[in-house]
Amino acid sequence: MEFPHHAKFLYITKRVGTLGFGWFHMQRIILSIGLLFFKEEFNNDKKHNTLAAINSCLENEKELGVITIYLNFISSYAKEFVQDLDFFQQLKKPVFPFVELRLQQLTAYIETYRNSNDFGLFLENLINSLRFNTHEFYSIFRAAFEAAYVKFTAHIPNHPARPLFYACQVFDPKFIHFGDALRKNIRQYSIIKEFDNLSDELLREWGIYCGLDNEFLSEMELDRYWEDKATQLPILSNIAIDYIWLPISSCTVERSFSMYNFLLDSDRQNLSQDSLKRLSMMYFNGAKI
Repeated sequence: MEFPHHAKFLYITKRVGTLGFGWFHMQRIILSIGLLFFKEEFNNDKKHNTLAAINSCLENEKELGVITIYLNFISSYAKEFVQDLDFFQQLKKPVFPFVELRLQQLTAYIETYRNSNDFGLFLENLINSLRFNTHEFYSIFRAAFEAAYVKFTAHIPNHPARPLFYACQVFDPKFIHFGDALRKNIRQYSIIKEFDNLSDELLREWGIYCGLDNEFLSEMELDRYWEDKATQLPILSNIAIDYIWLPISSCTVERSFSMYNFLLDSDRQNLSQDSLKRLSMMYFNGAKI
């Protein structure tokens, strides 16, 4: 199935979207205001090549139908990616122990739809109402997920931080207490450097931790949980607090470097490592201090 101008339209709207709206938000705008918006803009500026190309696509009934289907597909199925991206870019929340579970769920999501013959009743009815063949569109939808799968598997399964993502799940009490007994073997988490050379006291605290009857926790309460365990489990809680606050996304790391550059200006060259750590914690947790 070939639609000569739809690729050009999608490229143009994607380029427009990157100017500030973001592609996911841009397609929602197009769905909402579509033809009237671009027609009015084009009437105000007849010499604008981009607006002319978009307007030409939108005035063609067949191409408008194709675009409508694509944008509804994106609106329905990009949510998972956007939600995970937002999750990974959170600040001031200790989400590091939950990264592995998110990646597992995202893997299952992509793998499901790269081989799917069912993309929901809404899209099926929309395609039929616009007099297109559902199977032809489904092959395109699967190809989109296949492209995402190729990109995903090229980077995520063998990411150097993946073993650490898995190991840090131990700092979520639910991972320990609602899993099998094998999860309580601390030696399988030796990528956490403090668990590589275990002291008797740390082993004792680990045994207590594995035997606790913990309340249900949300990810926002994880820091509070470990702060409350500081008296009972002083060594383990100190380790946990360091790891649950590890940054996840590159933008978080870049913000950290920017903040460090501010901290290490000409007046602050002699700060100790401990002072830097405390200042970092104050910066990222300012609302709670």
